[in-house]
This record gives sequence, C-alpha cells and structure tokens, in this order.
Amino acid sequence: MTIYGDFQSSIAAADKLLDMYVELRRLRGLGQRGALSAANNDLLWLPRSAVVASLSALDAYVHSVVYDRLPHALRLSPIPQSLCDAMSSILPIKNADGFRNAAPIIASADSLAELSRLLKEKTLVFVSYQAPEKIIAAYDLIGQNNIFDRVSAMWPGPATSVDDIKRYLANYVKRRNQIAHEGDLEHGGNERSMQPIYAQGCKEFVVNLTSRLNRVVYGI
Repeated sequence: MTIYGDFQSSIAAADKLLDMYVELRRLRGLGQRGALSAANNDLLWLPRSAVVASLSALDAYVHSVVYDRLPHALRLSPIPQSLCDAMSSILPIKNADGFRNAAPIIASADSLAELSRLLKEKTLVFVSYQAPEKIIAAYDLIGQNNIFDRVSAMWPGPATSVDDIKRYLANYVKRRNQIAHEGDLEHGGNERSMQPIYAQGCKEFVVNLTSRLNRVVYGI
C-alpha cells in the first residue's frame, strides 16, 4: 500500500467514529440532530475522538513521507540546510570517539539509509507533525521548502490562502490538544461545546490538506 493509501485507511477511523455517533443516537431514540441532555453528553466524545483521529492520521502521514524521502534528500546537491543541522546533531565527529561511533555507518553498504534510520530513531519519532510550523520543518528536511505556498497554489476557492490554511490547521490542532490533554474542559471546569459538524469539517480539511501535500511530493 502507498503512503497515501495508509493515510486513507487511518482517516477512515474518523468517519467510523462519526457514523457510530449517528447510530448511537438512533439506538437511544434521540433523533438525527438536536441538543443532547446531560445523560447523553457522553456521545459527544465520538466527534471529539474523530478530531483526534484526523490529526493523528495527518501526523502519521507526514512521518511516513519524511522517512521515505530522507535518503533522497541526502543525495540532493546541496543537501537541505535543516537536514545538515539535524544530522550534525546526531552524528557529531569532534574527536576520536565521535569518529569511532560514526565508522560503522560510514562503512555500511548503504550509509545514507543508515543515516536516515539513525535520525529517525534518535529524533524524528519523538516529533509531532501536526502544527503548521512542525509540518514546515518536516518538509524543509526533505528539500520541499515553502510547503504551504505550494499547497495553497493547488487549492482553489475562498479561504485557501497560505495564512488561511495555516490558521485553520493551527485551530484544529489547538482543539485536538484541548481534547487529548485537557479533557476538553474550559477553565471553569465545564466541557467545551462540540458538534459533529465541527469534527466532520476537521476531517475534510485534513483530507484536502493531505491530498495536496501528496501531490507536492509524489505528483499524484
């Protein structure tokens, strides 16, 4: 399966969560829409979970693209500056010990693949690629600069400027973090409002963004 195919499988989780919300409303005799009573507010954790699932699918996609393209980026001339900085931090050769540690990689049959693996294991697996600045940094690593400018150029319609796309993404990431890390509670302890249409909008935005990210790198 392709990297984008994996993304499509991951993002399908958001649809399943939203479908489950609709089905549970039906089973509880609540109708298709309308405000929920306190006794049924637990259902709103399904659209909340759909928001988290959508951003997780984006994160996994960007990670996969970076891992796939790193060896190619290391063959570019010149190698992207941010990638050089990252490599120098994980494989410093300042003394004999540094050279001794680097020697197995230098001598390996595919040293660029080994360098890519080392960067992944020591640094990249710990990075979350959801916020705009993190995605920019990820694509800079593989020589794909100005990624949001290029995405915007492929995205017709209103509210699709670079600033619009970055703002929408930042807001969805903020809400995702509120759900995942704060129980989606306001400062007073009350749950923030959530509507399934918001989660659906988040999912559709992520699909539109990721499909264009895929076109930038892979042309499809």
